[in-house]
Amino acid sequence: MLLKVVPVGPLAVNCSILVDEESSEAVVIDPGAEADKLIGILKEYKPKAIINTHGHIDHVGQVKKVKEAFDIPFLLHEGDIFLINDEIWRGFASHIGAVECPEPDETLKEGMEYRLGNIRVRVLHTPGHTPGSCCLYVEEEKVLIAGDLLFKGGVGRWDLPGGNLEALKASLNRIFSEMEEDTLVVCGHYDETTIGYERRFNPYLHGGL
Repeated sequence: MLLKVVPVGPLAVNCSILVDEESSEAVVIDPGAEADKLIGILKEYKPKAIINTHGHIDHVGQVKKVKEAFDIPFLLHEGDIFLINDEIWRGFASHIGAVECPEPDETLKEGMEYRLGNIRVRVLHTPGHTPGSCCLYVEEEKVLIAGDLLFKGGVGRWDLPGGNLEALKASLNRIFSEMEEDTLVVCGHYDETTIGYERRFNPYLHGGL
């Protein structure tokens, strides 16, 4: 498996591109900004789908352009459909260059698997940051694409539309009970981390929530 993490836009959203190297099939996760850059990278592969970890506008801002460039389906949990064209703050869409997001072609559900060549991507429904937030887990590679659930030294906000602190706590508890220490965590913004590092050093997991 090839994993390319491409920070895009003024908020440095981590757009992840997963590639099955044998078939060159690829899936793009959270294309929030800079569609032209992402399309240029994806042209090297065979894009099969767009999957979003959640529906906030900074993560779905360029779904439409990438979808149209490759005529591929867009997948999102149904709990977040109400968010995809919510600006959150007045003028935020223009600030980050977001365009109107289409409704998903298919909805993500807890436990479903997306097949990408020989790669199995499992959907974990982890609400809290938003009602439909999902992590994408490639168990064989020990890679967790966490969206805005977890950050290096932090956790996702719960004060934005759809946020819920109790749900966020439950989702974090789930992730830390199910994942191995050396699982690589690709966060929705900024640096990657590991489950073990966050278990030891993340202040929010030690009474900070």
